[in-house]
Amino acid sequence: MKDLDAILRARAHARGPCVLATVVAVSGSSYRKPGARMLMGEDGWLAGGVSGGCLETDIVRKAFFRTSTAPCVLRYDSTGEGTEDEGGLSFALGCNGIVDVLLERFEAGAEEALSFAAEARNQGKRAVVATVYEGSSHGVGTRWMLREDGVEAGLIEGALGEAVRAAAHEALAQGRTWSGPCGDALVLMEVVEPPHSLVLFGSGFDVVPVVTQATGLGWRVTVVADRPKETLRRRFPLAHSVVSAKARDAAEAVRLTPRSLVVLMTHSLPQDQVLLADLLPRSLRYLGVLGPRARTEKLLAAMSPPPGDMLLEKLHAPVGLDLGAEGAEEIALSIVAELQAIVSDRVGGKLRERNAPIHTVAPPPARKLA
Repeated sequence: MKDLDAILRARAHARGPCVLATVVAVSGSSYRKPGARMLMGEDGWLAGGVSGGCLETDIVRKAFFRTSTAPCVLRYDSTGEGTEDEGGLSFALGCNGIVDVLLERFEAGAEEALSFAAEARNQGKRAVVATVYEGSSHGVGTRWMLREDGVEAGLIEGALGEAVRAAAHEALAQGRTWSGPCGDALVLMEVVEPPHSLVLFGSGFDVVPVVTQATGLGWRVTVVADRPKETLRRRFPLAHSVVSAKARDAAEAVRLTPRSLVVLMTHSLPQDQVLLADLLPRSLRYLGVLGPRARTEKLLAAMSPPPGDMLLEKLHAPVGLDLGAEGAEEIALSIVAELQAIVSDRVGGKLRERNAPIHTVAPPPARKLA
């Protein structure tokens, strides 16, 4: 999602026409999944990306003349089986996959889907952007959009519109991006998530690299501590917000939702006792405690009544992945790596021991939608 933020910033300052490249479908292996985007201008600037760098040069070279009259889809085939006559572009990349990229030209500031996605992310809401990329009376690039509070935009009519609406509501509920048949067309059904929200309780110097790394990923980071707000702002200039509050008031002083990632880093046993007792019963996406296991066990033993197994199951203590980390920067890497695994629904193991593809591309829903 950091790419989307970069594209939105670039679009806001762009002058003249732009071309938006969107990965709409993937077969086999690829560096990026459907929904990856890149925005480019006629003078050569780029924002975002659709691959690891292997496709961008060719896309930039073709983008403006291929979209001179209408949107189009480029197919990049690294299986060695595609041919130019078939409309494919064969690349000896060794990835053994096929990537379809939709190219669309628009005047600066006029692309509705980007505006819709930006507004949803600014409000912290999930949204779905449905894009037709093949096989319908509706033109390539036609879109319909839905936000989780019910706001809609775009226009797809008839039977296809009914199929798209049903699929969009399902994708919104499941948080599942996919591309493939929908009604009588091929559609990218993309779920746009709000920025990940990370709340850090504590103001020690080891909190600084966690803020730096998490904001570098495009997350929204809040630091909460019992220190003057001016002091917190000076120490954490990259944090999106800082909250000055005592431990007994801290959990109520910040907005926490079931999507929130929370880490206790106060280095204070009395403060962590208060915070953990308040936070453990809450519905959070992640709750971690910095420090050795024995310290957390001491905190839990002081709780009355003692927490049940269901609450303990969701507690991450010690926090972070086992990287052999020492020092603030390495520990921050361990913490942020575990958080990334959590939001990606992965275990955080070695890729060479993963038996499935690195990027899992969701297939279309099994049931017929139209």
